[in-house]
Amino acid sequence: MKKNFFLLFTLVALKSNSQLPSTRIYFFDIKKSNKGMTISNPQLITKSKGYNNQPYFTPDGDFFYFVKALDTNNIEIYSINLNKKNYKIKQVTHTKGISEYSPKYTPDMSRISCVRVEKDKKTQHFFSYSKKGKNPIHILPSLKTIGYYDWLNQNEFLSFELPEPFYLVKHNLSANKADTIAQNIGRTFYNLRSKGKVVFLDKSDSNQWVLRTVASENLKTYNKKNNVENPILARVLPNEEDYCFTQEGHILMGHEGKLYTLKNPFKTTHLQWEEIADLRNFGIEKFYRLAISIDNTKLAVVAYEGEKP
Repeated sequence: MKKNFFLLFTLVALKSNSQLPSTRIYFFDIKKSNKGMTISNPQLITKSKGYNNQPYFTPDGDFFYFVKALDTNNIEIYSINLNKKNYKIKQVTHTKGISEYSPKYTPDMSRISCVRVEKDKKTQHFFSYSKKGKNPIHILPSLKTIGYYDWLNQNEFLSFELPEPFYLVKHNLSANKADTIAQNIGRTFYNLRSKGKVVFLDKSDSNQWVLRTVASENLKTYNKKNNVENPILARVLPNEEDYCFTQEGHILMGHEGKLYTLKNPFKTTHLQWEEIADLRNFGIEKFYRLAISIDNTKLAVVAYEGEKP
């Protein structure tokens, strides 16, 4: 059953690469005013057809990373230097038969970490590369079921792990210790350093998915007999699990072709989602993944065709 689970439900290598969804990445300019937030100037960044996904703006504001399918056997990491006006795309990794997903800087910003799907198309390892895509380092060889991740610090990271129900797990590298924090989670979660909070999507209630913050006690240790309930931060839009945070703490999320915001739920509760823009007016019928630049001036949107990935 575990083998079949990998074939059916792995969210990073969900299908063979030839069956990956057709996705494209757009940039939008963001402006804030007394009336709220507006987006404009859509730019199609990935003009080639196929799989272009998993957007990431670096914390220093200099680069944008994403992954792209070269062919049916290769998903590689690409970068854009945001300091150059032409947004030239550069291939970072060159790993024949191996696929990389979810590129991010390591906490010291010296390397690029990623989820690496090996040649067997089942094993999912946690790796890092130099910024030139060289010198691969296997971060935790014993971990073979990682789907997504975020760093807590140079020694600890959070991971989305298989099998179902999907688990949120905290790993300590020096102690070689893993603590389960939650289960039935969605694929998008964040370590919000500016807020000192970890936020994840709880899908336990199929009728109402919610965002929760991880209780500080659960980040320190996890005891199945006496764990602390993780507080609810907000209710999400129906059946949506992709979102991002502005520096102020506002949440951005898409639903049925429209972009919505929930104003800083860390400060005020019981707020309602507010529509920012209808992306269908820009020719984008369906989108899901989002990423925002560190200065809150640029939004990356992943548009898709067909069924929602």
